[in-house]
Amino acid sequence: MRVTVVSALGEALAASALVDLGCAVRERVAVCAPTDIVEGSDAVFVEAGGDGELGAFVVRRVRAAAPKIPLLLGVERSQLARIDPGWGHDDFILVPYDAHELVARLRAVEWRSSEFSQPERVKLGALVLDIDAHEARVGAAALSLANREFDLLVFLARGHGRVVRRAEILANVWGQRGGDGGRSLDVHIRRLREKLGASVRIETIRGVGYRLDPV
Repeated sequence: MRVTVVSALGEALAASALVDLGCAVRERVAVCAPTDIVEGSDAVFVEAGGDGELGAFVVRRVRAAAPKIPLLLGVERSQLARIDPGWGHDDFILVPYDAHELVARLRAVEWRSSEFSQPERVKLGALVLDIDAHEARVGAAALSLANREFDLLVFLARGHGRVVRRAEILANVWGQRGGDGGRSLDVHIRRLREKLGASVRIETIRGVGYRLDPV
């Protein structure tokens, strides 16, 4: 997931935590042009802390420029009474926060804002997966995928934006716990890349696993 963090806390507390959990992070200041904040982002996190007024200022500007971008607001408990749903944020989280909860909330607001929010369909950029129909399309073009290729693509797509570990893939797609299935996984990743072309990016995180992101 590509996240832009706009922080009123001097140093963005969220940045390193999001990077550690596999997100691609950009940092921007509150006075940046809203178009600069949202460009190339899957979601925006406004880290307002104890400055509710600044949080409202950023949220309203970003929402006016990008009405549909997923937007999460981070505030201290002292600011709860000041939060106005009319600002335009999709959800909020208390600062200090748990990093895993932060990523989960960002993914949730991104999902709710997507074209297809029902679990049987996944849309990432030009890629659309219809899980019930077992179909994959890039734009108007149908992809010919073997069953294992389709299952692997669905698993990566559902975890898009984060690093999915090899052992996690083998356990959930191959049903294999322990042992060596790495060669088969590598072959399937290579075939998926060939068939997907430039529609999405499957990045190899050496020694860890893979991360799928829309281009």
